[in-house]
Amino acid sequence: MKRPLPALARALACRLLMGAAVRLLGQQQSEWAQAMRAEVVSMGSEREALSFAWGCLCAALGHALAATRGGLAQVHTAGVLSCAIAVLAGCAFMVSAGAPAHYAWMNLLSLAFAVATFGLLPRRRLQADELLRARLSFALGALWLAASLGQAADGASAWLPVGPVALNLAWLLLPALLVASDVRPGSAAGRWAWGGLLLACGALALQADAVLLGLVAAVLCVRACQRGGGALALLSLGAAALAAQRGPAWQAPEALAFVDQVVCRGFEQSLATGLVLALLQVLPLWPALRHRRARLHGLVWGLLLALSLPGWLPSPLVGFGGSFIVGYLLSLALLGADASERPATRPPAAAAGGGRAPPSWPRTGLT
Repeated sequence: MKRPLPALARALACRLLMGAAVRLLGQQQSEWAQAMRAEVVSMGSEREALSFAWGCLCAALGHALAATRGGLAQVHTAGVLSCAIAVLAGCAFMVSAGAPAHYAWMNLLSLAFAVATFGLLPRRRLQADELLRARLSFALGALWLAASLGQAADGASAWLPVGPVALNLAWLLLPALLVASDVRPGSAAGRWAWGGLLLACGALALQADAVLLGLVAAVLCVRACQRGGGALALLSLGAAALAAQRGPAWQAPEALAFVDQVVCRGFEQSLATGLVLALLQVLPLWPALRHRRARLHGLVWGLLLALSLPGWLPSPLVGFGGSFIVGYLLSLALLGADASERPATRPPAAAAGGGRAPPSWPRTGLT
């Protein structure tokens, strides 16, 4: 006897819904998918099976969205987009406000170089291998200190001429070094990272940069409170002491148009321009607001932003300065995986001993 058409339609819809749910769960959750299929097959009523299949699809979709929202690829996408928008809008402001023509061109070229470099870096390997990130942080600190020692006879400076372009190593390397050195304390990677931080503090002390030494102390203090590392706490205290000792030798730089306090200059033009620039200035913090893995990155760049408001540092990304643009994406690429966010390779029901009971997928009551 043939089944009526509505029953065939329900059976086909159930099959399609289950196929979509299985695809969303993927290979890692294949045991859940098998349990779902077994329960659907065991149901005698097409209406009940369809209701269960719909609930499975909704739950699988929620699982997939949660995994996507926490994934490092989405952090990278959000960061690159926010950086590009801030830089492009800042260039538009500079052109409209009469800045020197090469300001916008240099920022655009820096953005293109930063995006190209970001795409070439082995981000997945950097994410998974904390020892590689720690060694890289040590290499960045060694490069920075070597450059500072090479200039010590004439007065150490963060500026390093590379052909016709001058790079500010502090703005370029410090955010990346702070992010890359975020590894487990006490491990081999932790010792490499600790060495890189010591070298960076030495370079900042040679340059008498009390502001950035204070930033390092603040970041390490937060990390020590979160991880409970005694070495990090000691290094934070050491950086704070160096900042206090070098404070009298530090002088606030002379404010330059389209470089420093760009938001204030926007408000001088109009309220709307100032509000837009203020929004663009905080846009690079967007990845940290949406993704847990980027919170250290957001802390570093939030502090840089706060220090730029009184004019102690240039305005990141929206103002003229390619070192900050490259430094933003470099530090974003060095983010590591958060162990607390890694999905379990096996569902709890499968990990437990004994028989494997089907997971309790929600039934939606679809009729």
